Amino acid sequence: MMYYQTLLPSMSSRAGFDTHYYVSLMRGRGLLFADQQLMATHKTAALVKAYVSDDGSAFRREFARAMVKMSSLGGVSNYQVPTRVTCSMLAQESDY
Repeated sequence: MMYYQTLLPSMSSRAGFDTHYYVSLMRGRGLLFADQQLMATHKTAALVKAYVSDDGSAFRREFARAMVKMSSLGGVSNYQVPTRVTCSMLAQESDY
């Protein structure tokens, strides 16, 4: 229970995307050290500030743009990279 109470201030205020994540970063309360590193440089801190300054539409727009860009990269086939049949278990040579 104590762990959940520690995490609670860093968690989203709603079920969907919102600015709470970025507000937490600006307050120095990023959930993970890697998250908080977004405030470490002027370039990424400017993005965080931009995402905080509106209702979340800037983030959603950039997120959608990134997903479209990633989809154009194409995927890998099962012959190029081992694929886990059961996600909770390590892939065996017989799986690919």
